[in-house]
Amino acid sequence: MTTNQTAQATSLRSFVEDLTEYSLKPLNYESLCEWVESRDWQAMEWESLLPKMDDPEDYARNILCLEPFEVVLIQWPPGVESAVHHHEGFWGAVVCLKGILENVSYSLKTGQLRTTEIIRATERGIVAEPDGTLHKIKNGSNSDPLVTLHFYSPALANLDGLVLYDLPTGNRLTCNSLAPTASVDLDRTYYREVEPNAFEYVAPDAASHFHCNVVPKPSPKDIEQMVSAYYAEHASVYDNQDLQVLKRNRYTAAIDARIVQCLMDLNKEKPVQKVMHFACGTGRRAASIRQLAALPYAMHGVDLCAEMAEQADGRGLRVQVTSLIDIEPDQARQDFDVITLLYAYGHLPNRSIRKHVLHVAHQMLRPGGQLIFDVFDISDPGEWGPDSVRQFKEQRLAAQGYEEGDVFYKRSNGDELAFMHYCDRNRLEEFVLSAGFDAVEMTTIGYDQNPGKEASSGKLFVVATKH
Repeated sequence: MTTNQTAQATSLRSFVEDLTEYSLKPLNYESLCEWVESRDWQAMEWESLLPKMDDPEDYARNILCLEPFEVVLIQWPPGVESAVHHHEGFWGAVVCLKGILENVSYSLKTGQLRTTEIIRATERGIVAEPDGTLHKIKNGSNSDPLVTLHFYSPALANLDGLVLYDLPTGNRLTCNSLAPTASVDLDRTYYREVEPNAFEYVAPDAASHFHCNVVPKPSPKDIEQMVSAYYAEHASVYDNQDLQVLKRNRYTAAIDARIVQCLMDLNKEKPVQKVMHFACGTGRRAASIRQLAALPYAMHGVDLCAEMAEQADGRGLRVQVTSLIDIEPDQARQDFDVITLLYAYGHLPNRSIRKHVLHVAHQMLRPGGQLIFDVFDISDPGEWGPDSVRQFKEQRLAAQGYEEGDVFYKRSNGDELAFMHYCDRNRLEEFVLSAGFDAVEMTTIGYDQNPGKEASSGKLFVVATKH
């Protein structure tokens, strides 16, 4: 879109009236999504076109045009959601203009309907809806309205034939041409067919995690606060998870044992006096590592979560509650023998910040010192790395500020979101060397399969040495 076009496109109404000027040839899913992504819909005047919300329990639509494709402005009362419905034979994209949009996707196999992933969109966020999408849209706020702008092709003159899934009852309903919205609570006269007990909804396990990407990608500081809130939510039980989940217990024990060996090897050359633990958490692992190494070095830590840092302080760490985004090396004190960053490298919000943290670690280490950390491998089939690659393409996340490998997630029984970046082994090695380290050793340690043992798939254990 040119500067002149941007200046003229101050009204959504006038833009839609002139829509034929922006005809897409060919008009397909890819070209429509690219066209939607290229414009700042939030900057247009759209408030005057909002449909009135007559029913506090249902959304209201204003169909702005049907040619050359459908454009619909929808207003959602607080907490209101569509029924789960199936896009069959049409596709498009949804822009969040105001509020919080939650797009919940499902899979239907052998008669069982399951939640697969969630995309949460804030203002200017775009949710792509390819043909075959099985989902619902929900106002993610219980107090504020949601406004969304929808683009569909072929245009839906009405909802005739749209298939809805009623999760509590297992009924499958097919709308007729009179249905005003995709709701399962309409009068029977709005449905062409109602099939009772057509499927079974299987709710997520309370202890499970699932994807919940946020578009557009939040700022680094916002991501950091999200991660901090996620860990604060689970601070009181976090240590128990390492002990209670067998594969995690075996994995962390194996990583800690390798760190102990690194410390003991370094101590043979020169006594280890100071160790820094970035993202030290509760300090349990730091204290255990020193005990296993049987070395009297001073333990230092940095963590953003005050609740966890308080526990670490009680375990003997000198903890600074601050952000790794903001941390700077003390140029006069490059005297740490080892710096660890355990289970947390992937929480760093983007490439430039990860580079900054690696550079700071390099500056803080003495000559011969080591940075030791573990990362999630993007190629591990037992983890979300392959899914992150798929989502990066399917959810069109590059246009939303994502880097390939980025994932947001939450617990089924939790409220807070966390962020993880999955790494490619070869690119990571080049990245660490570019931060100034002279040598990098990587070992794959099993997690889901062969937990704690060297394996063909798992997490990457990284030892970077400063000569």
